Amino acid sequence: MNTRKEKHKQSKSASAKEFQQKTNTVATHPSPVTQPPLFQITDDAPVMTSHPYLSGAQACLGKNLWDDIEGIPCFRRFFGQGFIEHNIIKENPETNRLELIAGNAAWEIIQKFNPEVAYMFLVFASCATDLDQPWLGAFTIKGTDLIKTFGWSNRTDLSLGKKLKKLGILAQQVAHLSITINQLDLKRMKYSAEIQAMWQLKLQYTGQLSLILEHNNPHKIDHEFDDPTELFITVSANDWVRPFQDLDNYRSLYEYGLLAKSTLQINPYQNPIAARLAVLLTIMSRIKIDGEYKVKTLLKRIGYLSETQLQELQIKGNRYKRKALIEQWNNALLTLQDLGWKISFDSVTYPASIQPIWVLPEAKKEQRRPNGWLNIWLEAKVIIKPTEKIQEKLEAINAPVLPFSKSKSHSEPKIKTVVTENKRSRSTKQKFTVDSRKKIPGWALEEALKLKGWTKSHLAERLGLQKSLPGKWINGTRKIQPLHLKRLWEWLAPELNQVMSK
Repeated sequence: MNTRKEKHKQSKSASAKEFQQKTNTVATHPSPVTQPPLFQITDDAPVMTSHPYLSGAQACLGKNLWDDIEGIPCFRRFFGQGFIEHNIIKENPETNRLELIAGNAAWEIIQKFNPEVAYMFLVFASCATDLDQPWLGAFTIKGTDLIKTFGWSNRTDLSLGKKLKKLGILAQQVAHLSITINQLDLKRMKYSAEIQAMWQLKLQYTGQLSLILEHNNPHKIDHEFDDPTELFITVSANDWVRPFQDLDNYRSLYEYGLLAKSTLQINPYQNPIAARLAVLLTIMSRIKIDGEYKVKTLLKRIGYLSETQLQELQIKGNRYKRKALIEQWNNALLTLQDLGWKISFDSVTYPASIQPIWVLPEAKKEQRRPNGWLNIWLEAKVIIKPTEKIQEKLEAINAPVLPFSKSKSHSEPKIKTVVTENKRSRSTKQKFTVDSRKKIPGWALEEALKLKGWTKSHLAERLGLQKSLPGKWINGTRKIQPLHLKRLWEWLAPELNQVMSK
């Protein structure tokens, strides 16, 4: 009896070793090179804000923003003499081609769109912004980095494997978006349109295999997949991005804003309006600099107020629905304010009687809303701007570039002379000028950095800016703002004078 047990044990052990040897011989794909985690240096990251990014992010917010056009779900936004249209696509497993999905099959996919899908879209947009030529290159993001980015690290309701799978599903939802940019020529009554996938996606999960040995048949070896321990999301944008991000040919269309770290960590289930507003306003804060919006406009743009819903709210017996909506709105604004957004109310159109309690002085907190307050509130104007820090950076990033002129100005700026002692001889003194207002041409900045031994990334880190901005100063697509100009002269005066004197 003991002999049988020993033989069975030895056979099982041998099978395990055999399995281990087989799995060791299987070739494994090396881990791809990944993007540095977002918000590694600062609490914000650059994100493109041109029309396709705005419409794509909005389309991901939810099904209420989509229309049915002849049986095909469609999200359409007009710009200039054209419009952008998003539909739903899916890869055909038999042909490996992307196909347009219509009817209920498409609506089932759209039904799953929510602010978390829009968060993933913004991550893709931010990573693409950082590429010199996003229409040619690709980027890879680590799932474990995204868990931190989305603030999921402390979530106990999901294991690591389930968090990674959830991220993969969100990425696949974003990849269902197609994009069609319709250009209209009204003079010749012609149009051009090209349909393509908005993002190309590849997911690579990695994890461990578990050995399975059948009790009755120890020679039969099988295995099962454990939950993944890592996810690599590789993404590339198609040609649609080129007209909106090609610095050499389309500079007037190249514009981007800043994505705040806190935006991606708003819980969309606890604060649905705040999450949707944060996604929309992240992009709109670059396009609409004054930050002034009508309440009704914002609610419509985030899919919270369709014409049918508006009619229902206006029914006399639905006062509880009206009250619930304005309270959700007020809580959303408070969430944004707690995260640093600047909220203010137009005193003419947004009277104190309908403003949130948290913004009113004690004397006015007890006043009741007037009769017919719904229409007053929907037409009221609110001003929502990002944090002061982001506003300052936006001014620096998006200022138009000014041509550098070598001709002398009529009014010469004051020159500050700084004397430094040569360590070898106190009698030998070197003089260099520091002029914090003198323009620095891109070529001079590039040469000065080389002499100093600094990289563009190091300079960006010292200035607290995104790493791509010094490169844009050098190639002449962004103007160096006075604050940064002053810092550059303080840090690089000897090198700048040396290269500019030539």
